[in-house]
Amino acid sequence: GGKRRQVKVIHGDKPQSERNKAMEDFKAQKVSLLVATDVAARGLDLSSIGLVIQSDPPRDIDTYTHRCGRTGRAGRSGEAVTLLDAKSGRLASGLVDLLTEAGQSDSIPSWLRGQATRSLEEDMKINAGSLATQVDSGSDDDVHNEEFSQQDFRRTAAEGSYGVGKDTSYRSFEDDAYSDDLDVDMSDIVSDENFDIDEQNLAGDQSSVEDDLVTSERMQPSEELLRAIADINGSTISGMPDKAVLNALSRRSQKLRFEYIGLFPFQDVSPLLMTSSAKDSKDDRIKILMVAEKPSIAKAIADSLSGKRGANQRRGISRALPVYEFTTDRFAPVNGQRCLVRVTSVVGHIYSLGFDFDSQNNKDQRTDPRDYFTLPVTKKEESTTSKLRVVDHLKALAGDSSHLVLWLDCDAEGENIAHEVIAVCRRAIFSKASSLGDDATRVHRAKFSAITPKALQDSFSSLEEPDPHLSKSVDARQELDLRIGVALTRLLTWKCVGIARQRFSSSTRMISYGPCQTPALSFCVDRLREIESFVPEIYWKIDLQAKLPDGNSYSLKWRVPTDDAVIDTRSKRGDGNEEGATFSHQSARELIERAKCADLIVKQVTQTSQSILPPNGLNTVALLEAGSKAMGMSPKTVMSVAEKLYSAGFISYPRTETTRYDPNGFDARSLLREHCSSAEWGKSASYLLRTRKTSKPPNRGKDCGDHPPITPLKAANRGNVGGGAAWRVYEYVVRNFLGSLHNDLQITRTKALLALSDSDEAEFEIELVTVDSLGFADACRWVLRDVGAVQGKVDKDLLQEGQRLKLVKAGIEEKKTMPPRFLQEHELIRLMDTNRIGTDASMAVHVSNIVDRGYVMLVDETGVALRPPRPPSERKNNLPRQIGRYMVPTPLGSNLLKLFGHEEDATEIESPALLSHPSIRRQMEQEVKEIAMENIEKDFCLEKNLDWFEKRYTELERSLTYERVGKFGQGLRSSNDYLRYLAKLGAFEPKINTPNKGKQTKQPQQKKHNGTKKRQNYNHKSKKGNMKGRTKNKAHRAPTKPF
Repeated sequence: GGKRRQVKVIHGDKPQSERNKAMEDFKAQKVSLLVATDVAARGLDLSSIGLVIQSDPPRDIDTYTHRCGRTGRAGRSGEAVTLLDAKSGRLASGLVDLLTEAGQSDSIPSWLRGQATRSLEEDMKINAGSLATQVDSGSDDDVHNEEFSQQDFRRTAAEGSYGVGKDTSYRSFEDDAYSDDLDVDMSDIVSDENFDIDEQNLAGDQSSVEDDLVTSERMQPSEELLRAIADINGSTISGMPDKAVLNALSRRSQKLRFEYIGLFPFQDVSPLLMTSSAKDSKDDRIKILMVAEKPSIAKAIADSLSGKRGANQRRGISRALPVYEFTTDRFAPVNGQRCLVRVTSVVGHIYSLGFDFDSQNNKDQRTDPRDYFTLPVTKKEESTTSKLRVVDHLKALAGDSSHLVLWLDCDAEGENIAHEVIAVCRRAIFSKASSLGDDATRVHRAKFSAITPKALQDSFSSLEEPDPHLSKSVDARQELDLRIGVALTRLLTWKCVGIARQRFSSSTRMISYGPCQTPALSFCVDRLREIESFVPEIYWKIDLQAKLPDGNSYSLKWRVPTDDAVIDTRSKRGDGNEEGATFSHQSARELIERAKCADLIVKQVTQTSQSILPPNGLNTVALLEAGSKAMGMSPKTVMSVAEKLYSAGFISYPRTETTRYDPNGFDARSLLREHCSSAEWGKSASYLLRTRKTSKPPNRGKDCGDHPPITPLKAANRGNVGGGAAWRVYEYVVRNFLGSLHNDLQITRTKALLALSDSDEAEFEIELVTVDSLGFADACRWVLRDVGAVQGKVDKDLLQEGQRLKLVKAGIEEKKTMPPRFLQEHELIRLMDTNRIGTDASMAVHVSNIVDRGYVMLVDETGVALRPPRPPSERKNNLPRQIGRYMVPTPLGSNLLKLFGHEEDATEIESPALLSHPSIRRQMEQEVKEIAMENIEKDFCLEKNLDWFEKRYTELERSLTYERVGKFGQGLRSSNDYLRYLAKLGAFEPKINTPNKGKQTKQPQQKKHNGTKKRQNYNHKSKKGNMKGRTKNKAHRAPTKPF
C-alpha cells in the first residue's frame, strides 16, 4: 500500500514529461534505481550516482566512456560494471588500448586480451575491402592512419573523429558510384597474394597492435582453464597454441577460449584465428556478393536460389545483417562455373546528403541562409547505418568477391541505394578483376517486383546493368530539396519563429519550407479560402416518398426548374445540383399543398442496361486513397503496413504507378490457385479459374514502365497477417486483384417519370438500380453501394405506365447552403498525383509532414480533432465514432502562405507567390525526370532550378518587412479558437448529441446528519429556517428508479 517505489525507467519512446519526472525523482532520491537506454548516456550530472551497470555493452569505446562517466563525479569515487558477451570484441579491443595507455596493462585479464583479437580479425577483413577508397578529402597519409587506427577516444583522436562530432563525410561518392573507370594504378591495388594470411604479413601489418597485446611473460591461467585443458588433452598448456584445444574450448566456453587466446602473442595465435580467411583465399570457387535492401528480403533470396540444400547463415561484421551462403553453378555471367554466393543486406539508404561545413571550416549556425544555395554538399553516413556498421560489413564481404549483384528495390530510390552499395564495394570488386586481367562486367542489377521463388529465380537468370542516370536523378532531387528547403526554412525561421512562439504555440521550433510540402499545403489553404469567402443562401428542401407495389417506400426526386435549382456546394460534385432543392419558397410550398391532396401517376418508364468496367490493377496512389477514405488510416500508415506485408511476402512491391498487367509475363492463374481455399473470397477465385481465360490478363490501365500493379502473392487469414490494419490493407489488395480479373458489373437502371393526378406535367422521377450480373462486385461489394443498387431482389417491371401510387410523406425544410468541406487526405493525395507533387514513394511522407509540423490539423466531420489510435483494451466505449479525415489548415499554416503572397494572383514569373504554386514543383519533377532519360545533365538541371529559386529567395527576403511579419503574427491564434471560428462558418457537420451507452449516471449521495439538528430546522419558528429545512430535505430525495 504505502511502500515507496524504488525503480524508474526512461527511454526514447516515453513522453518527455514522463522522462523529466523520472529524472526529478531520481535526483531527489525518491527512487534509488534508474533503468535507462542511451538517452541517459550523456548530459546527466548527478554527483550522487555511486554505481553504473551496463547490461547491454556499447559498440564503441566512446559510448562506454560516457556511460561510465555518470558516476565518480565531483571528486567522488564510483563503480562501473559492464557485462560483456562473446560479440563485444570491438569494445574489448578499445578497453585493452585504453587500459594500456593509462599504464594499467598488468590488470588486463587474459580473456579480455583474447577477446580483443576478434576486432583485429574484423579490421583486417574491412581493410581488405577498403583498398584505396577514401572517406574524406584529406591526404592519403591521413586516410591511412585513420583507416587502420584502433583508437577512437578523446585524449588521442583527432578532432572530428569521435562521438557526435565525428566526420562521416564521403566526398568521393560521385567517383566511386558513377565513374566508368576508377583510374586506379595497379601498383596501388592490393593483389591476391596480399589477401593471403600468413605469419609474416600479420606480424608486419599488426606490429602496433602486437605491442599492446603481447606481454613480456605469459599471465597465469585460471584454475578453470587448466582443468578444461586437462580434460581435453590430458596435459597442461604448451608453448604454442593448439588448434584442437582452441576448437574444443569454443564448444565449451567462449570466455575460456578468449582466455586461452590471450595467453599467447598475437603473431602465434592469429594464423589459427584466420584459418577461415586462409581457406577462402585458396578456394577456387568464384565468390559473388549479393546485397538486398532488407534482411528479410536477403533471406528470401537465399532460400529461393539455394535449392533443396538451403543456405547456411553466419554472422558478419554487423550483428543486425546476417550473411547467407550457398554454392551454385547457375550464375550466368561465368558460364556455369561453381560459385560461392554470399547474400546480405543494407537497411535502406547508406548515405544521406548534407552540407559539407568541415571542408571550408564553416559553422552551420553562423551561415547566411542565402549561402545554402552555393555551399558544398557531400554524402554522409546515415546514423542507423553508422550504428549498425553497414559500411564495414559490406567492405569485409567485398574484399575477396569477384562479382556484385544488387537486389535493391526496382524504383528510383532503390537504384540510388544500389549505387551507394557500388560506391562502398566497387574498388574492391574492380581491383579483383584488374588483378585477374578480366574485363567482364562485375556489377549486376537484379530486377524483380515480388518476393516469390519464381520471381527471384527469373530475375537471377536475367541480370541487367545498373542505371546510373536514374540514380543521378534522385541525387539531383535530393540536392534541390536540401538547398531550397534549408535556405528558405532558415530565412522564415529567422524572421518569424519568435512571433509564432508568442502568438501560436511556445513549442514552435521552426517555420519550414519544402518544395513538396508547401505546394501540398497550398491545396488545403485554397479550400480554406473558398470556405471563408462563401456566402450562405436560404433554400428549401422537398422530401417526398411514395409507396410502390412491392410495399416498400422510395424517395422521389423533384425535377426543379433550372433557374431555381440549388448547386451542391457542400460536396463539390461534378453533376452540380442538390436533389429536391429550390430557392423559390413559393413554388416549394405550392408543390407540397398540391401533393397532400393528390396521388402520383406513372407517366413514362424507361429501362437502360449498363456495364461498369472492373477496376484496373492497383497502384500506390489508389491504395493510399482507399486506405484514407475507406479504412480510416493515414497515407503514411497505409504505406508502412503495405511495406511490411511486402517484406513478409504477402503482397508484391507496393510502390508503383502502373495499373496495367503485363500481357506476357503476368501469371494470374497461379495467384488465383493460392486463394481458392480462402473462406473470405475462395468462391470468387474458383469461379475465375473455372470460367474465365485468366492466362491472359485484361488489357486495361496504364503502363508507366516501373513495377507491375500491387497483387497478393499468397493466401492468408486474419491471424497470418496480424489482424487490424494489416488485415484491412491485405483484404483490399486481394479484393481489388480479384475484381480486376472479373467480368463487368451488369446493372439495369429503371427510370420512371411521375406527375401529380391534378396535372399532366411530369414533375418527379424515381430511379431503381437492379443488378443483372454481379461480375467484379462479387469481390468488391462496396461498388453496389456506390452505384445505388437496391438491396434484395426487385422486379424490373415493378413500375408500369399508368400506375397510381400513394404518397406516404410530403415535407418541406428550410436550409442554408453550406460551404465546401475541407479536403480529406485521399483527396489531397489525388491532387498531388495529378499535379506531380512528389513521387509515389514520397507523397505519404509529405502529407504527414504538414500535419506533424503544425500547418494542418486532422479533424472528423464535426470538427473534433482525431483521436490517436489506441489498442482495443484501452478504447472507451462511450466515445462517438469519428468519421472522415479532414485536413484543416492551422492559423500558422494559412498565414505562412500569406507571407509568400499566396492569396495573390501569381501570374508573373518573378513573383514570390510562385514558391507555393504546384506548377513549379511539377516543372522541377519533369526536369529531374529528363536526367533519368539522359536528355539533360544533372549539373544543368541543378544550375537552372537553383538560379530561379535564389531569385525568389531574394524577393521574399526583401518583402519580409517588419510590418509584414507583424501582420503575420496578428493572424495567429490558438487552434481551438480557430476551429470554433470555422464551425460558425458552417465548415463542419453539426454535432448530434447521443446518450452515452452503458454510462452510469452518478446518484447524488445523501449526507448523514444528526437527527436532532434536522428536527430543529423543521421546528424553527422563523419562516427562513422552515424554508431552509424543506429545501434541504427536498435535495436529499434521491431518485430510486433505475435508468
